[in-house]
Amino acid sequence: MPALFVLVEQGRIGWFVALYALLGFTDYLDGTLARAWGQTSAFGSMLDSVADVAYYLSTVYFVVRLFPSYVEPNIPYVIVCVVGLALLVVVSLLRVGKPLLPHTHLSRAAGVLAVLAVFASFLMDTTYVFRGVILLYAVAFLEQIAMVAWYGDIPLDTRTILWLRGRAR
Repeated sequence: MPALFVLVEQGRIGWFVALYALLGFTDYLDGTLARAWGQTSAFGSMLDSVADVAYYLSTVYFVVRLFPSYVEPNIPYVIVCVVGLALLVVVSLLRVGKPLLPHTHLSRAAGVLAVLAVFASFLMDTTYVFRGVILLYAVAFLEQIAMVAWYGDIPLDTRTILWLRGRAR
């Protein structure tokens, strides 16, 4: 990840794009292989969450640095999204004593769309694409808040609130 910051600051965009894509692909591959080979664990899920947060927070920096005109109109939506993330952390700390960042279908979809939006930004104006991604993250945080508030210490690999509801019956 630190190399990406150096590449952006040096204006080596081709290398940045290649390494950024490689990091995203290896994150996907790691999770896919871990599930396929039955090598998942709570510790691995926690590490994956930390890596995801680092990757996506870094993505915000890269987008602001590389495409500020696409970000500026979306600042109010970013604030709403950050408030949603903060509420998720607060609710999970109060409810279970630790921050939970579940890997839901909505949060994964938002992450994939965010990465694709970065690549698309080199080709077109993605102001509204980023707005959609930000709003999808906000909805994902609302779902995660509800899951933690109602069900407590949920597995990080919980995919949807509907799955939890079905399990609770």
